[in-house]
Amino acid sequence: MRREILCKIDIWNMGFLVTTLIFAVIGIIASLCTRICCNRGPSANLLHLTLVITATVCCWMMWAIVYLAQMKPLIVPILSEGE
Repeated sequence: MRREILCKIDIWNMGFLVTTLIFAVIGIIASLCTRICCNRGPSANLLHLTLVITATVCCWMMWAIVYLAQMKPLIVPILSEGE
């Protein structure tokens, strides 16, 4: 029993961690592309980098909230006696 629970937790963590790493890699690539393509001075570079990091974190948080909401749904269907 304990081994089954441990396997379920490992599989769940694996999907969450892999996707988190994918978001991190996409954020790093987007930051590098912004740094290379939009090099207009230190102030503009800082603004662009801030926008890219904020967008990456917001997209990751949206994905994480939706992913985690599916693990423990708040609304549970109520079945009648006949069903």
